[in-house]
Amino acid sequence: MIQFVLRKLSSTAIVMGLVAVIVFLLIHLSPGDPAAIIAGDQATPAMIEQIRAGLGLDQPLIVQFWLWLVRLAHGDLGVSLFSHVPVGTLIMSRIQPTVSLAVATMLFAILTAIPLGVVAAWQVGRWVDRAVMALAIAAFSFPIFLIGYALVWGFALKLRILPVQGYTTLGNGIVPYLQHLVLPALSLGLVFMALLTRMTRSTMIEVLGEDYIRTARAKGLGQGAVLIKHGLKNAAVPLVTTIGNGIALLIGGVVVTESVFSIPGIGRLTIDAVTQRDFPVIQGIILVTSFTYVVVNLLVDLSYRLFDPRVRA
Repeated sequence: MIQFVLRKLSSTAIVMGLVAVIVFLLIHLSPGDPAAIIAGDQATPAMIEQIRAGLGLDQPLIVQFWLWLVRLAHGDLGVSLFSHVPVGTLIMSRIQPTVSLAVATMLFAILTAIPLGVVAAWQVGRWVDRAVMALAIAAFSFPIFLIGYALVWGFALKLRILPVQGYTTLGNGIVPYLQHLVLPALSLGLVFMALLTRMTRSTMIEVLGEDYIRTARAKGLGQGAVLIKHGLKNAAVPLVTTIGNGIALLIGGVVVTESVFSIPGIGRLTIDAVTQRDFPVIQGIILVTSFTYVVVNLLVDLSYRLFDPRVRA
């Protein structure tokens, strides 16, 4: 077990090193000059060069990369070129709305998709199965922003039972907090729910055709015990993998969802940083999200041993 964890941690370090190199090169080699944006339209070339020198952008690329790595090794993600606030502070100030949205989305998707997929597999070929698959296909086919605007129009503008946009902290009350998360979580969660539902159904259909399922039924076990104890448990490994891979879907979807609902989270911060060519903020966000994704996949790999004893071999 310890050797397995050490191997995974070493591969995680290699992946993060490659991510750091790729992110730095992509951002610095792409067109656009933050110094020109900071100087404004009326700036002279001399003023722009002075700003570039002050930001250290006039140094060779390898020098900039080395200085960035040294700061990164000390936990310093840099300082925003525009707000002059440390990148770590900016990310921490925006992380609560994003984490709240991500957790609400995951809970909605998992608690909805797995029961729907199990029922569809149990009733495969019947009207229940066709209805669940039609719902999954429809949810997966529509863009996130279109689902968001449709939910706003229906629940916020027409029925007036939920707020149109914005975010409120848990300190302002549990009810307002949840009300502001319902529509964004539904918008982002429907796509993930559709993907997980289809995976649950296909995996359960395969598992329910195994010999040990027929043996369990021959012993007189109830349908619930067969589906949950024997079926779902043995289908857990691919489902956990799908949930882990879904983090990448959430990371991309958060940017769109936070823009639609005006949520001041990491997604909005990303859009602002890209628009302003704020290199340190962009690099910091990508590194943090990449690290999160890698850690989640590490936890997914470790969880395999809980669901499938054969992994210990």
